[in-house]
Formats: sequence, structure tokens, C-alpha cells
Amino acid sequence: MCEFCTQHGEGKKWYLAMENYSRDLLDQEERRKYAAEFLNGFLNRVPPSIKQLDKIRKTPLMNLARPILIHNQKQDHYGQVVPMEDVEEIFKIVEGAVRLPCVCRRVTTGNMNARYCYGLTLDKQLFDALDDSFSLEFLSKKEALESIRKLDREGLVHSVWTFKTPFIGGLCNCDQDCMAYRITHARRDYPVMFRAEWVANVSAGECNGCRLCMRQCQYGAIRYSSNNKKVVIDPTACYGCGVCRAVCREKAITLSPRESVQEAAGMW
Repeated sequence: MCEFCTQHGEGKKWYLAMENYSRDLLDQEERRKYAAEFLNGFLNRVPPSIKQLDKIRKTPLMNLARPILIHNQKQDHYGQVVPMEDVEEIFKIVEGAVRLPCVCRRVTTGNMNARYCYGLTLDKQLFDALDDSFSLEFLSKKEALESIRKLDREGLVHSVWTFKTPFIGGLCNCDQDCMAYRITHARRDYPVMFRAEWVANVSAGECNGCRLCMRQCQYGAIRYSSNNKKVVIDPTACYGCGVCRAVCREKAITLSPRESVQEAAGMW
């Protein structure tokens, strides 16, 4: 289990603990104010922060800054990848969802209406504090799950996010346009989100070598053997998102608990 499970989930999946979505938790430590300021100010705050990071990322100062950045991130706004089956369990806990434009894609693509983010609280005070550009869409559990399943088939990686940990306020659907993906994986500056509690694996007997899963994988974890005409999944590179399964016509890909896969156990 990841460290958040130990700290905030009593040794179980922390993002399936009902108290981490509670209104009581939102009411504490000015979390509502933090979430509103985080969303409203993202577009103006992040580009200068990335420029500052660029100045030190290839210097010795980065080694000093990285532990501080990780600590602050875990305290305030941190994520973990969750496959579709865990998304479904989360929606057994929450009341519904609100779909809103992705603040990351506002920065990286300039698209002000890229609706890939889902708020997991229906708190009116928080919504009233957001600026008008978010034009919120309120969804039932069924509607939210249907839309996220569609994103799953498109290869978007689902992840839950804290707003002053351990309160979980959002579920994002990430690809290379997301700041979290870029900082954690593409740029490898420092981890902004955990890998999933799962690892994908492929059955050689079922795999037909079509390689559709390779195109789906955001993390480059799937390799192809021209000799065997099969794919294999590198457990040390796999984030356990499970989106590779969505395009596998042979149902050759399954997920195993990370703890049960020796090479990947303890890799977050």
C-alpha cells in the first residue's frame, strides 16, 4: 500500500475512505478557500512557476529543492492514479460530480473549455467562489461514470486529487497535456502523483500482437516482441491505470495488486 493508505486509509485504499470526501473535512483548515484560489488562480500562477523550475531543474539546486517540492505537494495537492474499477467504487461513496474545464489544459493547450475534470464535492459555497469561466455541469453518478468510461476508452488516465490532503476534491483524466503528467513523467522533475495500487499484465496465450494497447499507454510501459508477435508489460514502468485494457479486443490484459508483483511492489 502507498504511504497515503497508511496515513489516511488505515492500511486500506485511502481514496475509498468515506471520511476523505466528507463535508466536515472540507470545512477544516480553510480547504474551501484553498480549492477556490487554486482553481481561479491556476492560469496566472503556473506558467511563472514552471519558468522558475526551468531555471534550476538541470542545476545542483534541483537536488535541494526536490524534497521540499515533494513535501509541499503531498501536503496540499497530490494525486494517485486509479483504474476504472476504483473509479466505480469512488462513485459509490460520493453524491455525484460536477464537470469543469481542466485548468492544466488551459495552460498547456490554451483550451478554456477542455472538460476532463470532475469535482467530487457538491459544495455550493465552493462553487459560488469559482469564477464564471468554469460554467459548471452537474452530473448524476450514472452520467459521470458513463462519461469517464468514454475517456477510459480514449486512453485518458484517471487520478484522484487532494485539496489540502487528505481531502479528495477532484478526479482528473490525464494525458500528455496535463501538468501533473509532464512534471512527474515527461520532465521527471519530481513526483506529483502516485502510481496506482495496481499493475497491468498481459496473457501471452490471449495476446494476438495487434499492438493497440501500445498506442493507448501513456507511460511507454508496453513492449512488442517481433519474435513472439506478442506484447509484454514492464511492471516497473506501469502506472496501473488500466486504460490499455479498453482497446484490447482479446481481453488479454488484466490488473494485479501492486503488492503481488515483485518487481513493482513498493514503486509509487
